[in-house]
Amino acid sequence: MATDIDEKLLDEILTDLEKARSWTPRTIAKLESLIHSEDEFALFRINPIRFANEKNVSEAEAIDLFLHATRLGLFQMDWQLLCPLCGAIANSFNSLHDVHSDYFCTLCQRSAEASMDDYMQVSFTIAPPVRKLVFHRPESIQEHLSVDDFYFKYFFSETGLTTTGEKSNDRLRALAEISSYLEPGQSKTFDLDLSAGRLWGLDGLHQAHLSLPIGGEPAVTGQHVSIRLAEGKFQADTASLFPGKISLEFENRTSTKAALFFMCLSEDYLRKTPTGLQFAPFLSAKRLVTTQTFRDLFRNEYVHGAESINIKEMTFLFTDLKGSTALYDRIGDLKAFTLVQEHFERLTKVIQNHSGAIVKTIGDAVMASFANPFDAVRAALELLEEISRFNKMRGSEDVILKIGIHRGPCIAVTLNDCLDYFGQTINIASRVQELADSREVYVSEEIYQAPGVQEFLEKFEIIPGRAHLKGIHTEMQVYKILSSDRESVDGRAGVQTPA
Repeated sequence: MATDIDEKLLDEILTDLEKARSWTPRTIAKLESLIHSEDEFALFRINPIRFANEKNVSEAEAIDLFLHATRLGLFQMDWQLLCPLCGAIANSFNSLHDVHSDYFCTLCQRSAEASMDDYMQVSFTIAPPVRKLVFHRPESIQEHLSVDDFYFKYFFSETGLTTTGEKSNDRLRALAEISSYLEPGQSKTFDLDLSAGRLWGLDGLHQAHLSLPIGGEPAVTGQHVSIRLAEGKFQADTASLFPGKISLEFENRTSTKAALFFMCLSEDYLRKTPTGLQFAPFLSAKRLVTTQTFRDLFRNEYVHGAESINIKEMTFLFTDLKGSTALYDRIGDLKAFTLVQEHFERLTKVIQNHSGAIVKTIGDAVMASFANPFDAVRAALELLEEISRFNKMRGSEDVILKIGIHRGPCIAVTLNDCLDYFGQTINIASRVQELADSREVYVSEEIYQAPGVQEFLEKFEIIPGRAHLKGIHTEMQVYKILSSDRESVDGRAGVQTPA
């Protein structure tokens, strides 16, 4: 059990966390157990998706749990850009406002633009007032971690997987020929037996990289090569190496400690190695920003005004009210305004329950975002049912909903000091909604073909068609969804969100 925890502060935060919302029984207890029983490596860059799977908590609830806990001061939230080739954490940010999607991987010598979908991970670290970790002071982290822990607990992501399912960190460990700290002014010699290929490595503390080809006839006598680290760069006294035995002498001419990590990559490895990694499930930036709790609790989290962040695919749902002008005229502005606000509240609850988030309201209309198109379709049909129940409760048909859904690429931006989205996908989604009439849902071909959607819609009447959307040059295939049965959407047998 950890003894360096501020128990009084932890108890206060957990008490407030209990009150934040209704939690599944023992959820808070499971979080408390994590904080008390795990070592500091487990409390650094916590993956809420893994927590959910290990603790038998739903992913949505786990995400909510860490967001509320962060708001109360229990955790710090971090945004990491992951290199898709080696799994290195190319950049880390404390806030979305600080995120720059361009990254450079020192090990792979690769620059690219990360999207919110694939390689932008959000994790949580215990806050220093609750429990101090080595990781809270990156400038001195090498003083407290072994070089192995520095690289495989800090420098590289633990979520990387090769295409065969092997952990990328295990593969890197197996390939490592040199893994060592080097004090300022210190020299170390490493004796290796090289095969044809390439000596490839870095100093992760100075972000210095070195790559030397290994080729030609094997050396008859032992080689000796000096490599100096100075001014953040490696300087070798040769441009290439020969196969065979070699003594590599590294000298640290900087004023701070270096962390050497070098591999001898064979020609066969370089030729056959896959070009990218898979990753174990983690909380992506896209999924986080489509979480209503995030938008509610972290309204100050938005993209820097001069930046935009690419999203390969996002689903957008638009709603509008039919006859709202006549409604205002019939019942008066005040009553109509109150009614519209009540309808907003019901829409927000349904959208949140289906893992979506309200981006903004536009008059009587709603724009919502979803990471998964299946969730958007399910939410849309439940929205019709919820508004139907609302009208029956009031004894009138004043609120008549129209819905449209589309998915595609976009960029995350800041508009009116809020996180928003821009691009043709949003324009099309809005136009698809304009096709809908009373109590209708229209979806684009992109939505209809999404995993699990057609199977889910088997109990509904689907009317396909083609439409010319305002401002869109090409004709689009669209589908009108009509519901004849009024049972709860979530109550339909066999309905599960596709993976």
